[in-house]
Amino acid sequence: MHPRRDILAIILRWVVGATFLFSGLAKGVDPVGTSIYVEKYLATYSLDALMPISEALAVALSVVEALLGVLLIMGTLCRITTIISLVIVAIFTVVTLLSATVLPIGECGCFGSIIMLTPWQTFFKNLVLLALCFALLRGSRDMVRPTLRDGVVACVAIIVPLSINLYALRHLPFVDSMPYKVSTALYNAVAKERNAEESAVQNILIFRNLTTGEDVEFSAADTACWEDANLEFVEAATRTAEVESLYSDFRLYNADGEDCTLEILGREGRVALLCVNDIEDITRRHLRGVASLNAQYPSCGIVVLTAVDVSDIEGVINTDDVEVFTIDAMTLRSVIRSDVGVVVLRDGVVEFKADIRDI
Repeated sequence: MHPRRDILAIILRWVVGATFLFSGLAKGVDPVGTSIYVEKYLATYSLDALMPISEALAVALSVVEALLGVLLIMGTLCRITTIISLVIVAIFTVVTLLSATVLPIGECGCFGSIIMLTPWQTFFKNLVLLALCFALLRGSRDMVRPTLRDGVVACVAIIVPLSINLYALRHLPFVDSMPYKVSTALYNAVAKERNAEESAVQNILIFRNLTTGEDVEFSAADTACWEDANLEFVEAATRTAEVESLYSDFRLYNADGEDCTLEILGREGRVALLCVNDIEDITRRHLRGVASLNAQYPSCGIVVLTAVDVSDIEGVINTDDVEVFTIDAMTLRSVIRSDVGVVVLRDGVVEFKADIRDI
């Protein structure tokens, strides 16, 4: 092969390989978040039977992408790796085209929660990647017999991303890209957003100018418009301006259905939010973690946030001694990825997060 073509082939391998590697690792640092995207796709394509293994599918996808990326960068089993990559990219290209048109899903999750892309952005990214894979396939060598080095590289490329996934599942993600990460001034952020939402709602009065026939808008607080004989009242209306929102679904409701979000977040000192996402797989280690939390904090310093029925958690937590608030299930998964976890606030700032088994 011509030297220039050799260099071009290497560049193509590195570009495609680096994309796959980054994509695999981005999914692997937060497998629970990746499984949420997987569930969205399964629900869209009526594959509900695979829902119970969504986390396993997320881990497998992460490991396969990272493995392909490493093999491409190293030039190991280049031709067969390129063919597999081409098939995967082709499938994802079709899926993302459907997501951008007839089957809207939202963010694709191709880079986990680290980089958010729209379906159209993902589709065009896949088109470029597809073209690169075709070019790489044309210039790749014929398949040769694997060597010991190939086997070692493949094993390492499987073990490392798998370990990252399993660690994140057992503890918490290495990278927290959610708006509830440690050091977030949660009270200030939520209060600012709530104030912006209230300010975005405007009550207006619509009058018709009798001279020009045009409709004119006035603030509901403006009384001068009523005194203008050239204006005829048409109607009163409410207009809501669009506000960029990160915490619109972060609302904590008590047993009476009252929104207590700002009251909880605004408490002084340390407050431990015991987050209960799922209790079906509670183990003894989970229960020991809850007992340890109770020993570290007085009952007045513990607040339970749950997405499951309150009656279902009474066997795990003594709800007579602590305050219990309900929250949207998807939002609670964004707050912390654990089935049962702890988020410690200090004066409204996220100070600490952990799986309950690590308490």
